[in-house]
Amino acid sequence: MNIAKKIIIILLSLGLFNKSFAEDFAPPTQAAQVKFTEESTLTINSGVTLGTEATQNRAHINAQSDSSVTVNSGGTILSLNNAVQGADATRLTVTNSGTIKAAGSKAINLKDNIDSTITNNSGGIIRSGTGDAISGEQDSGDVTSGNTITNSGTIFSDDQRAINFFSDASTTTVTNNSSGHIYNSNTNETIKLDTSSTLTNSGKIENKSSSDNNSVLLVGDNNTVTLKDSGLVIGTIATSSGTSGNTLKIQHGVGQSYYYKTSGDFDLEDLDGNQIVKGSAGSVGQGASETIDELLSYKSMNLRNFVKRYKNSDFEDKKEGWGEGFASYLNRDGNNQNLALEYDLYNLGANLIYPLEKSNFLISFDTGLQNFAKDHKIIYQNITGGVYNSNNPNFFNLETLLLSGVTLKNSKRTILTNTTSSGTLDTEGNYITYEVYSDFKKNNSILPDIGITGNFSVTPTYDEDHYFSWRNKKVGNLIFHLSDIYKIKDSKLEDLSINWGLDFRNLIGDRNQIYSINGTTATYKQDSDLTRELTLRAGMNFKKEFMKNGILSYSLDTINTSQGTKSIAGNINFQITF
Repeated sequence: MNIAKKIIIILLSLGLFNKSFAEDFAPPTQAAQVKFTEESTLTINSGVTLGTEATQNRAHINAQSDSSVTVNSGGTILSLNNAVQGADATRLTVTNSGTIKAAGSKAINLKDNIDSTITNNSGGIIRSGTGDAISGEQDSGDVTSGNTITNSGTIFSDDQRAINFFSDASTTTVTNNSSGHIYNSNTNETIKLDTSSTLTNSGKIENKSSSDNNSVLLVGDNNTVTLKDSGLVIGTIATSSGTSGNTLKIQHGVGQSYYYKTSGDFDLEDLDGNQIVKGSAGSVGQGASETIDELLSYKSMNLRNFVKRYKNSDFEDKKEGWGEGFASYLNRDGNNQNLALEYDLYNLGANLIYPLEKSNFLISFDTGLQNFAKDHKIIYQNITGGVYNSNNPNFFNLETLLLSGVTLKNSKRTILTNTTSSGTLDTEGNYITYEVYSDFKKNNSILPDIGITGNFSVTPTYDEDHYFSWRNKKVGNLIFHLSDIYKIKDSKLEDLSINWGLDFRNLIGDRNQIYSINGTTATYKQDSDLTRELTLRAGMNFKKEFMKNGILSYSLDTINTSQGTKSIAGNINFQITF
């Protein structure tokens, strides 16, 4: 036998081998039913519709193993019931980028199905009219287990459930990706799972009929629901009476506030380490409480730097008033280990000083925005006033600064919740803080100046307009600091100075914040790493006399702290004497 004949025989043998184990269907007609009798592959391409709303069981794969159905974008499988009929099948693969629709019940029927995989890609639609969109029931004596549904498109039912695995169906895995939308428009739950199953949501699961209805119902034991990222859930998350071992896990990120209404018994866990409060499931970002001590220290630093610039401006010796406008930007990195919340702080204000007979009167105004990374911002206005003395005989001739102030704050946050039709809720709270600042410094001619700062803040009890209440909190700092300034005089008309400072801050107030979520009380304890801070500051100042009685100066300060905080601040000082 020559080589050519051998090759022909081999090719024919291979063709027969493949035909005996798999069948690739030719493009079907609309009226046709494609019935699998062995391991087979069916592909519906763009512009092709298999079935009508008056026909049934269009892709019929009952009792077959290792078969696949692919609907490409623009392709459609359409039926009255069971558009894809996969009862008693094993390892069925359905990949949809087009439309799989049942005008009646069960767009995809996975009754008594084992280890099958349903993938609904972005743009794909799986829908039913009067029944479940994807159904996975189990007959007595049969098994429904190990089935996986991954959704990046849309799965919905007009009159029943979008996904329904019941009657002892077990180990089902449902993943709803960020672009995925799973919903129903009736009083039934949107997704129903039985035993040892998992549901992970990063997209949107919605009971469109009402947020008071169930979005998820677990009717068996040992199921896990994980809510991730910015995923939304609309409708109660529930377990059936008598079930056990069901867990609700939250992974929305550090500092994200949420409140989920639940029914039944759940074990609760926040995978990011946020404190989760039972009584349904709630957590609230602690930024308004956790950062008070930091902001107190930054305010103290601003005031100390202001009087330093005043002292070196020659206006103190002249007994003339002086002022500056300032703007600053500060950023703190987040830290998942100690739950430090990432935020940006924008600040704008003015510092004014006026000489008195034996001291100087100081007043400071500023407004700012503290914008946290996880849907929370605080807008504030502050006024602080007091006295400054460069050589106080009552305190060992030290330079002293004694001030008090009040800050009005407006807190706004967007929380994730299943209790509204949008899956989110805007909540707001108005409150006030009272502050006291003191500083004592020894000025040295050769060595750096050395000083100690104490500050204290009281925030009375206040409520936000939904879910969250805050008990009064008292916070204090003790700060040791070193600083120095070096002048470089170019002429009589202008000079340049550079300065540096080193602060070591330690919280001496209350680390605890008592709060409540929907009436359930909890206590947050600030991590020890967040109660201590080392801050390095560097700055420069340029001063120019632009007319006989007028001086204009600019300053730029930067800070870098051990808590991952970086800041830049600019000041403009303008003075005309008469």
